[in-house]
Amino acid sequence: MSVGGYESWFVSARDPASRRALWIRHTRHRPSQGAESVALWCTVIDRGQPQPPAVVKQVFSAFPPDAAAGPAHFRGQVSMGQHTARWDLAVTGGPPPLRPLRPPALYRAPLPRTKLEATVPDGQLTGRLEIGGREVAVSGWRGTVGHNWGSEHADSWVWLHAADFGTAPEAWLELVLARIRIGPARSPWTAMGALSLGGSRIALGGLGRRTTVDARPDRLTAVVPSARARLRLQLSVATDHNDLVAVPYTDPRGGTRTVAHAALAALELTVHRLGRPALTLSSRRGGYEYGTSQPGPGLVPRALPEG
Repeated sequence: MSVGGYESWFVSARDPASRRALWIRHTRHRPSQGAESVALWCTVIDRGQPQPPAVVKQVFSAFPPDAAAGPAHFRGQVSMGQHTARWDLAVTGGPPPLRPLRPPALYRAPLPRTKLEATVPDGQLTGRLEIGGREVAVSGWRGTVGHNWGSEHADSWVWLHAADFGTAPEAWLELVLARIRIGPARSPWTAMGALSLGGSRIALGGLGRRTTVDARPDRLTAVVPSARARLRLQLSVATDHNDLVAVPYTDPRGGTRTVAHAALAALELTVHRLGRPALTLSSRRGGYEYGTSQPGPGLVPRALPEG
């Protein structure tokens, strides 16, 4: 990784049998000035418990030798004050990786400064997880593995993943909406992602595809075209404010982004296809993230170690 950059691997998954979800993130951060650092994060939400989502983060000078993160395996352990977490999770199954930036030449271009891929767009997690002294059984949780890297976080973004649609259980959605800063100006929203439906992967968004977005920390409405302009996706996302975890992301170029993450989100989408009836799908097992460099009223990040 070049000087002034970051790289992160994350896994987000939901229990099909209960209202539990996890979000685990391994990040390498190299600021423009100063020493490199490594952070491991673990977030667990359990609506069967009265406590708010549990978050534990620890910052290291280098990755612990027993830590692992990638498309097949996540392992780590962290402590923060009196709070601890450890995990050892295997990722299985899933379709081929998704590289949503279009055209693909954007992966070699200086902009956007953040590159991303879903190495496992739709897989299953099984293994052991302990947080706050409590064991969480993970068996067949459905989720996604993501990989991000670059020299700067986007000015604003939304990440959305959903599966377990009642009338289309095999379907999944992986979508990113982003605005970047170019000099003093902010770009319009650009969508990048895919919808898997009926065994077919439908590319969404891309440069030059007009996207309508109203994004907030706890909800989203958007209209996203397909890459071939014969389909558009109308979607809405809602989260319970008590499920939100607000955290700061340190940017390699200085400053921070405020990020609101909901590991459990409700989603409804309507697929409009040329010459065919509209199809509406809904799921209560989505993951939703909203990040911004702008001040957000009522959005107070948790006090976490910096790095």
